[in-house]
Amino acid sequence: MTPTTPRNKKNTDNLTKKPFRHYFVYPAVALLALENKIGERFFRPDHVISSTGIMPLAPLIISVGLLLTSGATLAEEPKPLGQINDYLRVTGELQGRYEKWDYFQPSPAVNNNNDYDFWALRARLGILLATSFLDGYAQAQYTGIYGLPNNAVAVPGGALGLGAAYFSESQFTTSPGNVFLKQAYLNLKFAQLGLPGMFLKVGRFELLDGMDYKTGDERFDGLKLSRVSQRLIGPIGYTHITRDFDGFSAVYDKTAVNVTVSGVRPTQGGLNIQAQDGITAVNLLYTALTSKKDKLLPDTEGRLFYIYYGDDRNTQVVDNRPVTDRPFLNQQNLAIHTLGTHLLTLKPLGSGSIDGLLWGAYQFGNWTNQTQQAWSVDAEAGYQWGKLPFKPWLRAVYSLSSGDDNPGDGKHKTFFEILPSTRAYAKFPYFSLMNLQDAFIEMIVAPTQKIKVAIDLHHLSLANSNDLFYAGVGATSRSGSFGYQGRSSGGNSNVGELVDISFTQTLNKQVSWGAYYAHAFGGNVLQYIYQGKQDADYAFVEFNLTF
Repeated sequence: MTPTTPRNKKNTDNLTKKPFRHYFVYPAVALLALENKIGERFFRPDHVISSTGIMPLAPLIISVGLLLTSGATLAEEPKPLGQINDYLRVTGELQGRYEKWDYFQPSPAVNNNNDYDFWALRARLGILLATSFLDGYAQAQYTGIYGLPNNAVAVPGGALGLGAAYFSESQFTTSPGNVFLKQAYLNLKFAQLGLPGMFLKVGRFELLDGMDYKTGDERFDGLKLSRVSQRLIGPIGYTHITRDFDGFSAVYDKTAVNVTVSGVRPTQGGLNIQAQDGITAVNLLYTALTSKKDKLLPDTEGRLFYIYYGDDRNTQVVDNRPVTDRPFLNQQNLAIHTLGTHLLTLKPLGSGSIDGLLWGAYQFGNWTNQTQQAWSVDAEAGYQWGKLPFKPWLRAVYSLSSGDDNPGDGKHKTFFEILPSTRAYAKFPYFSLMNLQDAFIEMIVAPTQKIKVAIDLHHLSLANSNDLFYAGVGATSRSGSFGYQGRSSGGNSNVGELVDISFTQTLNKQVSWGAYYAHAFGGNVLQYIYQGKQDADYAFVEFNLTF
């Protein structure tokens, strides 16, 4: 016990005469001034107690002093929603959508109900582990689709809209539902081994061609996501079930370049509720070399890519040959090679910004017992007025994908869209980018920072009238369905016009909602296929919660 000195006695007596904060708060502030790291360590969840003894004393003095004198509290900075600690985070998504379809109608036909509605719920829950040497992620998904029509797969005519496609792909169930493992992967980081920028992802994950890295520029990345990525490989995020990929993805990411090599097999899903199962008879190899924004040219990104698609499922191919001449893929498989490139730019000009995109691909290989020789090109330009009200953004797009002119010459000249996120390029998904010419203009306005409205006007026509009119999302089942349906155009080429409007509003970081309406005016192609009703309407309302 330390003896009491006269100085100590005087200070003790004064405790009852001076304000409490004089002896507790002020000394604590002085300690903070002497040790500027105290506050940092105190407020951090992983703060370290100093061996000097000052660290545990200062926060105690501050906490007790403020509590006793002013009643104020020193709260830690709030963690992001779902953040457990520095390494673990819980993620979640909830989406609800109501859809109304008034589709084209074939006649005469049976089961040709073209006017129906349904709604769907999609919920996801995941756990993310993030460390300096690896990331791990596991995500489960529930999908329920309610009130699908059981009489909308017409004979002849096929599925009349996505409601009919969900019904036929999900074992002819009017309210299919399932819980499945959507993603489960490890992403190894090799920086600790002296290889900065090297990553290896193994497991089940989403894959988006063209979105191999992000620039950090929100507008540039948004344009790349909506107009470059997922043209040939994507998760079909719009569908209530979606698609994933099992395999690996190796990435070498440096300041100037990104190199990505992915070897995967798709899961079922998209339109098939049994999304847990992989499609082992489809093999996909995707490689890309990307020159990052500003490295090749100012405000410009460039990419070279290669894709191999192999398919030997127990299903019959769809092309413009007579049905009896079309082989099954387990007898004559697909082995398609795709070489392609894109250049994307977005740069300031005047009081706004100008953007441009060039995209192209060429395909070769084997289309069953035919030789694949096909191509696709896309050219786009736009300008956004930065100082006008609503910041209007006007864009013009021209897209052309080759079609086949002669089904009997041993060559297949129809461009194959592989495994795309179709609705990214066909918001009203009654067509695909196969044997198609799409010329359209788009106006995007932003009445507020949280509201965006887009109006599109399309003119659609077939690249070759001797080929079919195609629609689909690629392989979604192990067998039975090819993934695309094709209908004869009767020698016609004018598909028609499409007008649509999209509305999205972000309420906060977690909550958003949107609405969509489209009307399709059928040209002579659709008038030949659907003699009962040659125009169509589609609308939906959607709500999203994410954390």
